[in-house]
Amino acid sequence: MNKEVSSIDGFFKNKIKFIDFNFNKKNFAKRNTIIGKGNSISKLPYVENLVSIELNEKKEFVIDKTKKNITVSANAKISEVHNFLLEHKFYCHYFPSYPLVTVGACIANGTHGIIPKRGIFTDFVEEIKIYNPNFGIKILSNKKNKNLFELTKCGFGLTGLIISAKLKIFKIQSTSIIVKHKKLKSLIDCYKLIKKSKYLYNQNTFVVDYSKKDIFLGRLFFGNFYKKRFKFKKIIDNKIYNIRLGLFHFNYIKIIIYKMSFLLEKILNVINNKRHINDILFTSNKKTIYFNLMPKKFIEYQNIVPDKNVEKYLRKFEKIVLNHKPRISLIHLKKFEQNGKNFEFKKKGLAIAIHLIIDENFNNFYRDLINLDIEEGCLVNFYKNSLIDFDFLKKIHPRYSKKFIGNIKKINKKYKFTNSIFKDYI
Repeated sequence: MNKEVSSIDGFFKNKIKFIDFNFNKKNFAKRNTIIGKGNSISKLPYVENLVSIELNEKKEFVIDKTKKNITVSANAKISEVHNFLLEHKFYCHYFPSYPLVTVGACIANGTHGIIPKRGIFTDFVEEIKIYNPNFGIKILSNKKNKNLFELTKCGFGLTGLIISAKLKIFKIQSTSIIVKHKKLKSLIDCYKLIKKSKYLYNQNTFVVDYSKKDIFLGRLFFGNFYKKRFKFKKIIDNKIYNIRLGLFHFNYIKIIIYKMSFLLEKILNVINNKRHINDILFTSNKKTIYFNLMPKKFIEYQNIVPDKNVEKYLRKFEKIVLNHKPRISLIHLKKFEQNGKNFEFKKKGLAIAIHLIIDENFNNFYRDLINLDIEEGCLVNFYKNSLIDFDFLKKIHPRYSKKFIGNIKKINKKYKFTNSIFKDYI
């Protein structure tokens, strides 16, 4: 069956041949891709003229409240897992803010949630059930097939099809979070606040106003759980529709929308400063209209700046922004407290996510941004950026890239799995 799929950033839109997964080797092509629900922000999982394997099995949820874990089908959406867990008074703080993403995709891409200082998704995966026609079904964990387990986590679907996974979960006593907010005038001020913050939840948003001396207009929301107040409420998925109005090409419109939304948040905070955990963990779910206001193509550029270089980096970053005046629709900052391994987007430092609209100023700004990141030893999130290729990947992961391809080739002999970055190498 042929389906039209597209990346949210607009860099891929085409029909792809899908086949339903089963355990018959003959249904696999010589080269395959694995696509979850087709909600990828970048073009990473999409490759033209290749067969994509789709897992359409019945979704299963098995919770062990004593051991505090859940075994769940890989094709289950994060919203479905969260709703099930919340019904049993459990939750996961490491879920990504887009609840349409599948469990399998979160493992394969090593996603992180709004509280990355506690760890990313793969840190809480206890066991993986995987199928590869080259070797059949295998159970992976720290005790069984450990090497393949580590290779599959943040392995971008190249080790085979993830069927199910066992995840660590956490007991929740309250679904209410007390939220406070603060205006910000610089990225450095925001970094200092979230670095020393003892709040469970920190979220910030910046826009750029070139007409002001302090060009970064920002706001910080922070909060903690409020008493033992539990209220079950389901997440209702808000689909991201492929409609692009392009209004964020105009900087003044973006600033007006930003100021209006901030004013609304202030009013709501005065009326009721308590938020349900659903609204905290999945902030993007109710803001899908944001993507409708974007142009047809944009880039989500995300990096992690090492702690020791943050303030120096942010000063240089501001100079580059002022020099080229790129169209930035938003900036987010997140604090990471742990270093990762292999291809994990995880490093002790400050993560900066930038949504860049592609216009006449983009190329020069992007070039200087890349050079700055290399100069300051930053880790770049390549699975969210459609412009990153394998040559760049080798620069940010010089040791692991070659080793990774060698290990994948050992696994995938007759039947191969690939994606847009590795398609010329695997």
